[in-house]
Amino acid sequence: VGFAEGRVPTAVLVEAIVNHRPLIRVPGAGLCHLATAPLNRHDQGYFIVARSGAEGFSADEFGLLRGMARALELTLETIRTMAAQRELLASLQQRQLLLEQISDIQRAITRRAPHQEVLDSITLGASRLLPDDVIALWMRDPDDPGSLLLVSSRGLSEETVRRLWRIPLASSGTLGEALSRNRIVVASPAFLVGEAGGGEAGRAEAGRAEDSATEAGEIVSVMAAPVHEGGVAVGCLEVASRRADRVFLDADCDILRVFSEQVSLAVTDARTHEAMREAFHDPLTGLASRRLFTDQLEHAIAAAARDGTRVAVLFVDLDSFKIVNDSLGHSAGDQLLIGVAKRLSSCIREGDVAARLGGDEFAVVLVDLADEKPAVLVAERIIEAVRRPFVIDGKEAFVDVSVGISLDGWGSTGGDSLLCNADLAMYQAKRKGKGRYEVFRPALREAFARRLDLEADLRHAIERDELVLHYQPIYDLKLEEVTGVEALLRWQHPQRGLLPPAEFIPLAEESGLIIPLEAWALATACSQASRWNQARAAPLTLNVNLSVRQVQRPDLAELVARTPLTSGLPPDQLVLEITESLFLQGTDAIRDRLRQLEDLRVRLAVDDFGTGYSSLSYLSLLPIHIIKIDKSFVDNMMNGPLALAIIQLVRTLGLVTLAEGIESVDQLEALRDAGCQFGQGFLFSKPLAPAEVEPLLTPRETPLATGISPCWPAASALP
Repeated sequence: VGFAEGRVPTAVLVEAIVNHRPLIRVPGAGLCHLATAPLNRHDQGYFIVARSGAEGFSADEFGLLRGMARALELTLETIRTMAAQRELLASLQQRQLLLEQISDIQRAITRRAPHQEVLDSITLGASRLLPDDVIALWMRDPDDPGSLLLVSSRGLSEETVRRLWRIPLASSGTLGEALSRNRIVVASPAFLVGEAGGGEAGRAEAGRAEDSATEAGEIVSVMAAPVHEGGVAVGCLEVASRRADRVFLDADCDILRVFSEQVSLAVTDARTHEAMREAFHDPLTGLASRRLFTDQLEHAIAAAARDGTRVAVLFVDLDSFKIVNDSLGHSAGDQLLIGVAKRLSSCIREGDVAARLGGDEFAVVLVDLADEKPAVLVAERIIEAVRRPFVIDGKEAFVDVSVGISLDGWGSTGGDSLLCNADLAMYQAKRKGKGRYEVFRPALREAFARRLDLEADLRHAIERDELVLHYQPIYDLKLEEVTGVEALLRWQHPQRGLLPPAEFIPLAEESGLIIPLEAWALATACSQASRWNQARAAPLTLNVNLSVRQVQRPDLAELVARTPLTSGLPPDQLVLEITESLFLQGTDAIRDRLRQLEDLRVRLAVDDFGTGYSSLSYLSLLPIHIIKIDKSFVDNMMNGPLALAIIQLVRTLGLVTLAEGIESVDQLEALRDAGCQFGQGFLFSKPLAPAEVEPLLTPRETPLATGISPCWPAASALP
């Protein structure tokens, strides 16, 4: 204190102390009196005070100065003692932390945790004990012993991990040295310590800095310890630092050795080395895993940019796989996935890559393309190949695939972008009818964003009271009287106006929102029909559509039983319409649920009959009461006998026929002559709001002779 910063005259002070000078010149203060008191413990130095002016120091002041020196001695001693205690405590804490980390790793190995979890716990533990920039675990590639795979790391960015995922062993520097010498190797900017040894070889190793971590940044110090399986070096655990003053000491080598031994134990005990091969291949189908697929895709994109070619990604998703899985069992589902994988592989060239991304999702990388035409041809081959029946446990199973195609150059900046674009195209294919392909265009991304907005709005549609029901009358074709109504869901969107089902029902099915939407529609329609029937002698029947998702619910019968009762509508006046595609697999679970509905006296109708894949056998196996003849057959009534044949067949089975989409008198007459009992269509009425329906519902004075809903034959005549 008292000198300008950085200008303390150390040499002058030392000379004054040694020669016991009473005066010293201090810049800015002139000639000053000097008093000194030695700090005697451990030769720590001197305590010095200089005073300006004519008067020097008194005897009392010299005594005070010596007392202050003693206090300073004690303070310094306390600091030294505390520093020693801190070092001891830090050492004990580090040992405790090491024991804790090893204990965690041992527990993970003992409980047979997934191999990746064990390896990640080892690199995490090493990073806590060795707080350097990079911890990396490398293992020999089982398919290529001349390469190393980065299987776990800390301190590397995702981009660097992707770039260094696989490296040649020959150019791996410290890693290769540790593997070849089968011992810990240390490379630092100044010298080598520990087991690495010194001398020219050590300095050469330190100067090379060729190891992989160096590629990730300005790594200046590296140490690597070999990992063993059965006594053979199969990998390396690496620690790297970017700090210029970092020197790895013997204690650091000891810690690294402990963690490398834990890796060796994990590899040997859990056969992790073999499991790593499975990490890059799907264990069920043998196709590339997502990680291997991503790596190959990035390499393909880089090669295409270099060679002036193009790369395509095909995102392949199975349609109706869940039905097969639920109906035939998970084992059958696995067999189906294996079969799909084989057919997928048969549709591509040797240089292309097929992968299973997870579940029933697959992907393909097509390389060396000039344009999108070859990708479209491959997509068509895949669709046709998968469409052929699969024989599983002696039974035929059918699935389709929807394929999305994306080529580099449509605004994609890398593999993830390309895969995402293909995924969007695949969803577009599904929305257009499944079992088809779609090529990504930039407009799809905008459409997807709008879809997300629409889905968000749909989630609030019920609570905001935006859903409405319209009703289309169903007529007895002989009497030309209204005998029932079909409830059709509409959405009164606040910005887009009244939306028909085609605008939002597919979205609701994909997102799972169809469940609460249909529950609301069923409850609302039953209440409305109950109010209408209170004014009629012959009650109306109410037709309500059920989606496949709704029928797959185990509590379907409970929901249906509760809804009509609370609304006042008798169950025998309710008709549930189910699409024919539901019966594609003819599952026992679906059959049981439909039987439960029949026990409630609820009637079941097959919508869009004749447009699905299933055979006619389900008509006798399942409790079906009504067949709705699809509009496409009604439109061709005058040009072919198909609709007539369907009506005759259904009547022969004792079922009720209901024709959809009747638009002309000629169609009505032809249907009536063929024996079709009921119908609906624009010839009679379009779907109407409840207030518009009421004038059409002229109450009959007396009910029909059967005493039940006029839309049905007597209960004894039902199949």
